[in-house]
Amino acid sequence: MKLHRVIHHDALFKSLLRTGRLLRDFFDAFLPEIFGLIDFHHIEFVDKERFALGGKRRTGDLLIKTRFRGEDAAFLIHLEHEAQAHRDLARRMLEYFVLDWREFNLPVYPIAVLSHKEPDPASLRPLQLAIQGHSILDFQFATVDLARLDARQYVKRLNTAAMALSARMRVDPGARLSVAVDFIRNVVQSDWAPMELDAVSGFFFAYQEFTGEEGLKLRRELCNIENMRLPREILLRNPFVQFGITKGRQEGRVEGRMEGRREGRHQGEVELVLRQITHRLGSISARQRQAIRKLPIAKVEALGKALLDFQNRSDLSRWLKSQAK
Repeated sequence: MKLHRVIHHDALFKSLLRTGRLLRDFFDAFLPEIFGLIDFHHIEFVDKERFALGGKRRTGDLLIKTRFRGEDAAFLIHLEHEAQAHRDLARRMLEYFVLDWREFNLPVYPIAVLSHKEPDPASLRPLQLAIQGHSILDFQFATVDLARLDARQYVKRLNTAAMALSARMRVDPGARLSVAVDFIRNVVQSDWAPMELDAVSGFFFAYQEFTGEEGLKLRRELCNIENMRLPREILLRNPFVQFGITKGRQEGRVEGRMEGRREGRHQGEVELVLRQITHRLGSISARQRQAIRKLPIAKVEALGKALLDFQNRSDLSRWLKSQAK
């Protein structure tokens, strides 16, 4: 029996880049030519709810107001995350560009971050329109196509965004375990703040699935890392350890293994949703945390999806009350 976890790609991506140094590291690792333009001392996330022309809520985008370095002129950065390939990406990027430009009356730099499993050449094409040889439109946008990048290279960088997003990059099946080991070795030696460590580890391991044999090998590697006298508390914060998938529950009985996986999966989903809530709404009460931990796995996953529409802690309170009826 194979267990599946529902991954809320857009929520994970937006929560990741809103944490600590992640946004700065993202531009440093993937768009260095833009990195040099941005004044990271003036970053404002535009959180207001936005809609496309057809009235559909825009859930995959992140709009950032910032300044050019050394200048007072402001501009917008529109980051659009795509976990699934869409042939109309260029048209939608143009639509969002016009809507953002019109609403804020500021220049907009559009960027598409593609995290679907296979590269899509059509997604990289600019939107061009000509009539009888006369150019009408030539709309271009920056693209970061993660499936074209080698996970083995980026996971070895001590860059928060590079290491987290390596989870969505190209990797041979036989190298997945070594990539996870490299990730852990780098993470435990980093000097990142706890919230940055949690965000990076949470994103990376949300996309990892290992066989029982791979899990045992990874557990042995964790023991080796622990023997290096690195801080144990850092390892214990690692979501993969929290998930309990390979925490030594190999008693030889199928029931024991499945129970351990179910418990680990539930705990991992709860911790992931709690982090998303903290990043979106701020700190919540101990009572609310306890109520969330008591939710069955299906309702935890439903909360992760509903969270995309929450504007404040009152929305969370109402949602939890509705589940208690």
